[in-house]
Amino acid sequence: MPKFKLPPRLPFRSLGVAGLGLIGGSLAKAFMPFGGLDISVFDSDPETIREASRIKRLARATRDPEEFLSWPLDLCYLCLPVRRNIELIGVMGEKKVPYPVTDSGSTKGPVTEAALAAGLNFCGGHPIAGREVAGFRHSSADLVRGCLFLLTPDPRFGDRQRELLGRLKNFHQLLDCRVRVVSPSDHDRVYSLISHLPYIAASALAGTARLKGGPDILDWAGTGFRDTTRLGASPPQKWVEVAVENSANLAGNIGDLIEVLGRFQDLVAGRKEAELAAFLEDIAAFRRILAK
Repeated sequence: MPKFKLPPRLPFRSLGVAGLGLIGGSLAKAFMPFGGLDISVFDSDPETIREASRIKRLARATRDPEEFLSWPLDLCYLCLPVRRNIELIGVMGEKKVPYPVTDSGSTKGPVTEAALAAGLNFCGGHPIAGREVAGFRHSSADLVRGCLFLLTPDPRFGDRQRELLGRLKNFHQLLDCRVRVVSPSDHDRVYSLISHLPYIAASALAGTARLKGGPDILDWAGTGFRDTTRLGASPPQKWVEVAVENSANLAGNIGDLIEVLGRFQDLVAGRKEAELAAFLEDIAAFRRILAK
């Protein structure tokens, strides 16, 4: 007798996605296969909405935020840049939207404070996924399926958020995501070091090559330079907002990076071969942990 896989029990039935960039588009596409889930989308870019409107699986698509916020949703997913998410949260507070809200941004402190001030039922989220390109045309369900997914509750939201947190866990586990829970402040501290600082470092390396070698230097570049500076090709405005919104953590980390580079400079300038080898081996051993 053939075995039939039962459809999953969905914790939400009507999903709204605000922002169809790389992450928002990927999340929308990842949830499309689940029957019984009504998906509505908003984006201010006309070409993106034209493309989304051609996807029959999407129930509604609009460029009008007022229209989007008026739709009957069970969950609203904010996938706009950080400051636009905060602006939309303010509008949601004024309209007293009845449905719960989450987001996908890489800084959690400012958006959490905005949602608290707006009186929303909110729990932040962050899929640990991405590429150096942007836009709906580059989005893919596979980008977020199976990824590490962080949820960032804040106890100040009370019982409503605890119930929402459980539903969000179940929702993202349907995508085989590895869900972890962390506070907004711990999230911003950790990801300023392992996400935001790498962008600064990659950009600094590319910027140094440009300053010292000029544009023709790229004719000589191999895969090492290409891989190491990949993040430096990401859309800058996104990172400007991330850097400013998480400046308290990131500025300190940049200082620490400068200190480590200073150590390298001293060892290289002093031709201290044995010390340099030991310093590099400690770092290499730490990095190899990722390969396990």
